[in-house]
Amino acid sequence: MTEEKTSITELAELERIYGAVATPSLAKVTDHIHPAYRPFIEASSFVALATSGPDGLDVSPRGDPAGFIEIENDRTLLLPDRRGNNRINSLRNILHDNRVALLFLISGIGETLRVNGRATISTDPTLIARFAVNNKSPKTVLRILL
Repeated sequence: MTEEKTSITELAELERIYGAVATPSLAKVTDHIHPAYRPFIEASSFVALATSGPDGLDVSPRGDPAGFIEIENDRTLLLPDRRGNNRINSLRNILHDNRVALLFLISGIGETLRVNGRATISTDPTLIARFAVNNKSPKTVLRILL
């Protein structure tokens, strides 16, 4: 009896099965925050933050009232790091490999927005003060450069 191959191991096989990339999805790729994407970022109350470190990959949920991520300019986002479980996996990973990916979600909308960039961890008191909510400031703020 011959065992049938059921795992894909080559890119050509994968591309043969899936075909060409949908043209509209390629048109959405930019190296900056396009004006059409600003309202989505500003309306989002949840983002998944993906990082990579020496122990592997991590995805961390981040959320606050809509607008919690600030658009500093067309190539920079600011993400406050609120107190959570203090595992700081994402922050540890950023120190090892500063590449990050964000997936913005808005409840009830069937679209998402993906942003890739490089993050630095800021302790600038002025920046931290800007993100105070109910007199509670984040410990740090991620500056994400696209």
